[in-house]
Amino acid sequence: MATGSVVELSLPEHGSTAAPSVVSERMTDAHSVSIGVWVGVGGRDEAPEIAGASHFLEHLLFKGTEERSARSIAELVDATGGEMNAFTAKEYTAYYARVPAGGSQGGQELAVSLLADVLSTPALRSADVETERQVILEEIHLQADDPDDVVFELLYEALFPAHPLGREVLGSVNSVTTLDREEIVAFHDQWYRAPNLVVAAAGAVDHDRLVEQVYAAFDGRDSGETPVRNPPVSLPVSARRLVRPTEAVHLAWGWQGLSRNDPRRHALAIGVHVLGGGLSSRLFQTVREDRGLAYSVFASMAGYLDAGVVSVYAGTAPERSEELKRVVAEEVAEVAAHGITAEELGIARAGFEGSILLGLEGTGSRMSRLGTSQSLLGRVIPLEEYVDLLREVTLDEVNAVLAAVLTPEATVAEVGPET
Repeated sequence: MATGSVVELSLPEHGSTAAPSVVSERMTDAHSVSIGVWVGVGGRDEAPEIAGASHFLEHLLFKGTEERSARSIAELVDATGGEMNAFTAKEYTAYYARVPAGGSQGGQELAVSLLADVLSTPALRSADVETERQVILEEIHLQADDPDDVVFELLYEALFPAHPLGREVLGSVNSVTTLDREEIVAFHDQWYRAPNLVVAAAGAVDHDRLVEQVYAAFDGRDSGETPVRNPPVSLPVSARRLVRPTEAVHLAWGWQGLSRNDPRRHALAIGVHVLGGGLSSRLFQTVREDRGLAYSVFASMAGYLDAGVVSVYAGTAPERSEELKRVVAEEVAEVAAHGITAEELGIARAGFEGSILLGLEGTGSRMSRLGTSQSLLGRVIPLEEYVDLLREVTLDEVNAVLAAVLTPEATVAEVGPET
């Protein structure tokens, strides 16, 4: 743990569903406080006919409460110079505020009050539903115009056919158009309850006071349930292609990876980083530096409760797309067959340790680590433990998991003009 910080965790009594979990990290030299609420429901937890409900609700909660208008909420945050925002993922929805520690109302007091108000007593007015419906439809249209986004939509649809992990969290034009207020109200009432709620805070935090505030603010939001999730069972589709009159061909390669609890995930993360995670990675050096085939090329991974994804992305001119496909396939095949070197392992492992420190310099990033870990893993892994896990990964473990994950033929998604 970083010097000058203390992590504290308060959980409801065993078996209780009466209150959210509360985790905080007090940073003695911080001048701000970041507080967030992680709600354990996301895009994969929606029936097809209400796809996008989590994201729709995320928008609506900032439209006002029984006591506050949307404008008054915005003015309170703007007057501090801080920020208040939210985002929706496949397995959770997060709401957060970052404000100065002091102020006439106190940073912690203000942030908790605002977040608890919008999450517990949203107005969900019919007029606001219709306004935000149009905003979200515009968001879907904008995303549809971005080939970088579209190619990953196609990739996930192909990797997880007929499964909610393959759906976009925004929902579809049809589902967003037909969602009605009653369905959204019911969705909020069902899921926005303990034990689905995790409150995370970092910075100038008084943990004991935070627990008091949270328990009082969410009083009555108990007796909740957690989503029941079914793992993907269908095999991936081999390829998806969408013809668009774009200047470049956008390509994404994907493999079903590891769940977030798989003990091999740290070894896979290191291997994927060597493949395409940095400036010294094999794909960057070969595709961009040696051949000039693409401006951007990278590999990444994502882990869910019962599934995972390893992906590679690159874009190039239409006349060079076949060469790019061949070069990427060769690099992936080489790593799958022969693994990485001890030198590459050392560089990647040191890079991971450095990125941890660089990523935890602000209260917002520390809050996010706490909230995401507690919500998804049920615990916050101490930094020392995480570093030890990385240092324990062996070269044989990395190469074995790369061979296991990358050996099947890749699923390929492509967006671009006729070639």
